[in-house]
This record gives sequence, C-alpha cells and structure tokens, in this order.
Amino acid sequence: MENKAKILTLDNGLRIVTEINDRVRTCSMGVWIASGSAFETPETAGTSHFIEHMLFRGSEKRSSLDIAVEMDEIGGIINAYTAKEMTCVYAHTLSEHMPKALDIICDMIKNPKLSPEDVELEKSVICEELAMYEDSPEDLCADYYYENAWAGSMLGSNILGTVETINGMTAQKLAAHLERFYVPERMVVSLAGNFDENEAVAICSRYFGEMKNTDFPISAVGAEYNPCIATVKKDFMQNQLILGFPALDLNDERRHAASLMSSILGSASSSRLFQRIREELGLVYSVDCASASHMAAGIFMICMGLSEKSEKKAIREALKIISEFPETVTEKELARAKEQNVASLVMGLESVSSVASRNGRGVLLKGRVTPEDEVISAIRGVTLDELKKTSAEILNIDRISFCSVGKVKAESEYEKLLRK
Repeated sequence: MENKAKILTLDNGLRIVTEINDRVRTCSMGVWIASGSAFETPETAGTSHFIEHMLFRGSEKRSSLDIAVEMDEIGGIINAYTAKEMTCVYAHTLSEHMPKALDIICDMIKNPKLSPEDVELEKSVICEELAMYEDSPEDLCADYYYENAWAGSMLGSNILGTVETINGMTAQKLAAHLERFYVPERMVVSLAGNFDENEAVAICSRYFGEMKNTDFPISAVGAEYNPCIATVKKDFMQNQLILGFPALDLNDERRHAASLMSSILGSASSSRLFQRIREELGLVYSVDCASASHMAAGIFMICMGLSEKSEKKAIREALKIISEFPETVTEKELARAKEQNVASLVMGLESVSSVASRNGRGVLLKGRVTPEDEVISAIRGVTLDELKKTSAEILNIDRISFCSVGKVKAESEYEKLLRK
C-alpha cells in the first residue's frame, strides 16, 4: 500500500504533514512541539504543561471565551496534551471548517497572551490537577515508578511539575520557554482527512513562515535505569503496583517483538497474566502490560490493581509467569498476538484522528512517517526465536523494579518477595 502521507518543509524548517482521505467528511489536525518534561530542568519542571494550559487562556486577538465559542460554532473539538517529549494542540472538525479550526490552533500557538493575571489563575488550576493525581492510584503509581526507575533523569520527572515549580512560574519564564522551544525546527503540523491541502499549507505559512530557525534541533534525552523498590502509603481501597524492567527505545527494531510479548503476557484478554491471576485465581481487579518507548530509553511495565491481602500471592504468581515466559511462549500464542497487533494498528488508522496523531508524532520524533505496510510486515516477521531472545533480555528478574501505592508493606518485605 502506498504511503499517502506527504511532508512539506518550509524554508525555516517547519514540517507540515498531510494525508488526504476523500472518503471521509472530516479533518483532524494538530501541532506537535518537542517541548515536554524530558527537556526541562528540576527548576523548570512543569513549564511545558503550564504553557499547554496557557494557550487556552487566549491569544492577542482571541480571548479564552472566543476560542471556545468559535470552535462550538463550527461543531469542532479542540484539546491538548503534554507528554514527556512533546506538547500537542489538536482539533477535529467537518471538512469545510478546517480553515477556521487550523487558524485557531495556529493563533493560539503563535500568539499566546500570557498575561500575569492568567498565569496566577492557572497556578491554582494546575495545583488542583496535581492534587487530583495524588488521589488516583494508577497515576500516582506510574509517576512514582518513573521517578524512581529513571532517577536522575528528567525523563522520569512528573509532567505536571511540583507545587514549588508551579507556584514559582511567571509570565516571563513561560515566554522564555516559548521562545526557546516553540521554534520551527521543533514543530510539526499534521492534518489527515478530507481537506484542501493548499489552503492548509497557506494558513501554516501565514502564521509560522516568518518564524526564525534557531538551530535548536530535537536531541534525545536518555535515562539510566535503576532497579528499585518504591512505596507510597495512601488510604486507597485498592493497592496499585507496577513490576517493571528496562526496555527498548523508539529506534530499536526489537520493539515489535516487545509489543507482541506484551500482548501474550498481559495486555490481551487471552494473555497469561490476565487468565491466571484474574480469571483463575481472582487475585486482581485489573492487570495489564505496557511497553513505553521514548527516543533514547524504554520501560516495560506490568500493572495490577488489587487488594492488600491479595498482593503477596499475586506478585508471586506474576513472577512465576514472567520467569517462565521466555522458554515457554509458543508459536500459537505468537500467531494470535500478531493478529491482535495488526488488527489494532489497521482499525486504529481508520480514524483520521489516529492518522494525524501517528503522522505528527512520527515526523517529530523519528523524522518520518512509517508506512502502514512496513509496520505490518515487521510485526508479522517476528519469529519465535526472536521473541524468546527479546523477552529473555527484557524480563530479567535481577533487574526488576517495583512500585506499590496504597496500604503498602515495608520495602524490606517486597525485597524478600522479589529477590526470592
């Protein structure tokens, strides 16, 4: 299948990715910026996320209410997120309203108001968001796990920052971050669906074409993995825990084998962990696997939500399944996982929002859009021997790291349990 994505690079280095699908009646669009927690410092932690919020506080020509009203008038959806290596502002509209939606997004990014009054208001909003995450077992466990497994690297830091860095934020600090990171060479505009390509390029050129390339290319931030045991006492009804291992970065060709391992081990309903720990033994409410790959580092995690009394037995069962996996995984399981992964990819890319997101992230982080058939071929090309070798390298019990939040035990008890 031909790669339908086209990449146009403006003279200043800004890249515009377009993928036309004339069988739909909508357009999804967004701007991806290499501004995230990985590129911050302990003193500037949370700046990227703070700016994401401030973009919705209005631009030089639109108030926050104007942005909301104008998007509602065209029936569009607008939102944003901040991750470890990027910030994204995106929208989805009917095809005929693409010009208006793209104009709003570009205006928000190019001309944010950043008034001191709005900065003060937003501090309280983000501090409330931090407090909300403190009450979420899943989010708190993930944040604390990263912080300890990747201790010493900003890749392991909380995307939201800290109460101290948030309260110390000023309009001047935000403007300085924007000037440094919101530059053409660190930005990608991506559109997918049914739209006028020339009009989209014209809008992007009008807003971003005069920006200067500052010769500040995207540079991968690595992280040294630390086997660790971390706990957080919280009065939750359930404990949340993570068993993790160092894994693969975005450019590692074995990442497809790791994804298949994740499906077989715990991220599918037929997976070993789900069937044994939840269905047969009833020890957990939730169990899942995830392989998180970044530009220069990766983590493989097994996550469980369970009661305090079930924790010890569930961990023992999980360790047994993990230890046996590299030698016992079968061709039948591999074939099933391949179909699950291919189906997930193909079904997901029937959504123009997924296409725009995949293209934007791909060009930003890897410099290209990987053709769908290339990914499918790579997934289906993984052999059982490759899967066994990759899983043996990743699932090394000697390098396990652990985090539990809730009614936790002493760290020494977990140490005995994990090292036994």
